[in-house]
Parts: sequence; C-alpha cells; structure tokens
Amino acid sequence: MFGILNGLDYSIWNPETDKFIARNYSAKTLKDKSECKTDLQKSCKLPAKIDIPVLGIVSRLAEQKGFDILAQGLKEICKMPLQLVILGTGDLKYHLLLEAMVKSHPKVIYLALKFDDALAHKIYAGSDIFLMPSKYEPCGLGQLISLRYGTIPLVFKTGGLADTVNKDNGFIFDKYTKDELIKTIKKAVSTFGKKTTWQALMQKAVSCDFSWPESARAYIRLYEKAQGKK
Repeated sequence: MFGILNGLDYSIWNPETDKFIARNYSAKTLKDKSECKTDLQKSCKLPAKIDIPVLGIVSRLAEQKGFDILAQGLKEICKMPLQLVILGTGDLKYHLLLEAMVKSHPKVIYLALKFDDALAHKIYAGSDIFLMPSKYEPCGLGQLISLRYGTIPLVFKTGGLADTVNKDNGFIFDKYTKDELIKTIKKAVSTFGKKTTWQALMQKAVSCDFSWPESARAYIRLYEKAQGKK
C-alpha cells in the first residue's frame, strides 16, 4: 500500500496572483498579508484589530470535520482574544448552534452559511490561523491551501493532516477531545503574540510545496518502483 497526497492548482490558490484578495503578497512580502486581514475583518463586520488572531474555517459543518468538539468548546473559545470566521453549510444542529453564538458574540464570530468562492479566498488570505480539527481526513485540501497563504493550520493528528502539518508549520493535537482542541487553540493564540516566532512559522508554511507537479513526481517514483527501476 502506498499513499500519495493530493496536489493543489497553484494557478488558482496563489496569494501572488489571487484576484479575490485585497492585496497580493509572496513569501518575500508577507507583511502585506495584514491588508488581507483588515479587509476580511471589515467584510465580516468584525472589529479591525490587527493584534488579535483571526481563526478561519472553510468547511462542511459536520461531525467528521470536527464540529462536535468545536461545538462543545465554543463558549470557552469565544472568551479568548480572537475572532472566528466560519464559511460553509452542513448539519442543521450546527447551523442553529452557530447562529445562536453569533447573536451572543457578534464581535467575535462571523458566520456565512453558504458556498462563496470569493469569501473562501479572503478567509485563506486574511486569517492568521486555519482551524481544521477533522476527526478523520484522508488527505484534506484546506490545510494545504492555508499553508500556501501563510495561514497557520491547526489540525487533529489524523490521515493527510498528520502527513502535511507538523510543529514547524502548524499546530497539532493528538487526542480528539474538546479539552485538547481548546488547549491547542490557546497555544496558537499565545504563539501569535510572539511576532518573531510567528513570522518564522509563516515562512515555513509558505515554503511548503503541495503543487500537482510534486504529486506527479511521487506517482512517477512509484511507477518506477513497480517496474523495478529503483
């Protein structure tokens, strides 16, 4: 058995050329990412505070995607110095719970229960942390996109998330519980306050290569192995 990761089309997911974001940027101009954050906050009617982290979610709202433990911990998460932007649709119980949380925390949570490609791009570019606590994930694309945009993924250690996110480019928790999720979010929020450390994380993230050419080379190596060439 061999596993090969999915690839990303970097002609679509590329902060240097993305037409949906407020300011294009690259690994050399990561400071310009802050303009995308301000634009996201304004678009979502959240306070434009550059000094608190924005956690982004682009996901199906379902238990498999981690919304069971997220729902359990949401009240405590909303007490932290952060903002949460959620885009997606899914199970009605999560729709209702999140809508209620928005009413009680309008300056902390923004919720868009829909498919919106332009907003998805803004979230990947404008967030500081990409939250993806999936219970299981054969590969996952969200964390790959977030890395490309210098947005630090926070994931549960499973499947493709464990294969692509590590302590050098993100945050990982290995026990699927509300408490471990909250603990890891607190760690990420604390690390965000350490600007030098955070900048190093962002540089590690954008240096990752999950393009289709890289996946194609993995297929070629596997075919060569099957032929007995290597």
